[in-house]
Amino acid sequence: MSPSMVFWHLNNSVNLNHRLVLTMLSPSHLLLLLLPILLLYLLLRRILTNLFFHPLSSFPAPFYTRLSSLPLSLVSVLRREPDFLLYLSKKYPSARAIRISPNLLFFPHTSALKSIYWSQAHNHKGSLYGTGALGPTSLFSTISGDDHKALRKSLGGSQWSVSYLKNEQEPRIDNLVSSLVAQLSDLSPNDAVVSIDDKLAQFAADVMTLLTFGKPWGFIAHDRDEKRLLSAFREGLPFFGFAARCNSFRELFLSSGLMRSLILPTVDDKHGNGYLASQARLAIVQREKERETEHLLEEGGGYKVKDYLDYTLDARDSKGEPLVQWEKEGQITLLIQAGADTTGTALGATLRFMLQHPECLEKAREEINVAEEKGLLSTPVLYEETKQHLPYFVACIKEGLRLNPPAPNLLGRVILEKGGTMIDGVHVPQRAEVCSQSYTVGRDPETYGPDAEEFKPERWLGDDGKHKAEIEAASFVFGMGPRICLGKEIAIMELYKALPEIVRKFDFELVEVGKYVVLGGVAHNRGFKVRVRRRV
Repeated sequence: MSPSMVFWHLNNSVNLNHRLVLTMLSPSHLLLLLLPILLLYLLLRRILTNLFFHPLSSFPAPFYTRLSSLPLSLVSVLRREPDFLLYLSKKYPSARAIRISPNLLFFPHTSALKSIYWSQAHNHKGSLYGTGALGPTSLFSTISGDDHKALRKSLGGSQWSVSYLKNEQEPRIDNLVSSLVAQLSDLSPNDAVVSIDDKLAQFAADVMTLLTFGKPWGFIAHDRDEKRLLSAFREGLPFFGFAARCNSFRELFLSSGLMRSLILPTVDDKHGNGYLASQARLAIVQREKERETEHLLEEGGGYKVKDYLDYTLDARDSKGEPLVQWEKEGQITLLIQAGADTTGTALGATLRFMLQHPECLEKAREEINVAEEKGLLSTPVLYEETKQHLPYFVACIKEGLRLNPPAPNLLGRVILEKGGTMIDGVHVPQRAEVCSQSYTVGRDPETYGPDAEEFKPERWLGDDGKHKAEIEAASFVFGMGPRICLGKEIAIMELYKALPEIVRKFDFELVEVGKYVVLGGVAHNRGFKVRVRRRV
């Protein structure tokens, strides 16, 4: 047989075998073969787009944050997000914006804050808020700027002001400060090691349950985490952090109503954020029944001090109608989540800094002694007394908040302007998300100088009035602009009252410095232990 004939037979044989294979494969088999190829194609296309063709591809970033939102999500779960963002700000010192996720720009300098957070055009929140992982939708998690503006108008009012807190609530908070002092006094003779971070978190939780529901839940009185409110909140933060930062996870799992019901907390849960939401629902129902049948009168004919549950039920929307049930539940849940553990963190972090810097502690204590000798301090110390007579102590508090902010979250906003906008000297395209973070901008050397990472209360008391005004305006601890924390003054009142009073009454021996831990953009203190001795 000639070579040409051999080739002809071989070719026909191959074609015949190929046709036989194809005829033996069912459509489902063909799909199984094609599916990996399709997935590989989509993956490669996404990688190439994110690396080279994305509108944010020109911004500096590690290659892995260009590729996917997964690295940022894992950094959050591993409790390293503040350190990671600070590292990036130092890795790219001349950058005004850093790409920390495919569609998310991080601005590490205080000079960007006003453009991002004061502009009404940038009041539309980023996608990380839409997880539902922290319970019902609230002021914090409302995405639309217009919806937030309407809801905040309904829920805001004079009840959030310093004057209201001083006139209506400070005496009640005084009782909790006295309870905290009494508990620490009981521990003093035993020379026992105290987890002071837990004590301060319990105090803050009692303050918030008092202000929200009219009476504290008994954290201090029972010396425990009532209803596991604090621990359950912390346990839910890793999931919140991951879900908020991982775009694919939200798209694949949280976009489905069925998957959301399986993954996210529900009011049937026995603990955690679901349980907290159920308690908010129960409190609303009970209070509404009480308001139908009882007058809010105390002995002597004076009106009962209203709590924030009352104010939530009194709130009206733009049409004059009461808030719907989910809005009421969301607000009550938010008050406890946002105000309990975070303020406890601020209290503990500031005290730890002062104990680590004995010269600062002694200076603050001497200031208290001088004010006390002049008869300027009440027992417990009043908010206004701290503000007027203890300026160095106030500076210690501001410095502690700057270095260890209680909620160093990624406060993302979406750029909706057609054609994009300018932020801190760089052009940001439309539909990109932008954010900053209090931990990193609080260490911005452009604002705070080369010693920005040092605990130095004196920076808030400098003779340079212009610089003092600059760092005051740059403070990002409680957010900024239309979405600034509604309960900011509550936290400040607790700080100005509890810390001076316990420093006034006790000596602390630092046993374990503990850690400042951030999960899902929310901080808490862990393992901060002291010995407490009552001062003579």
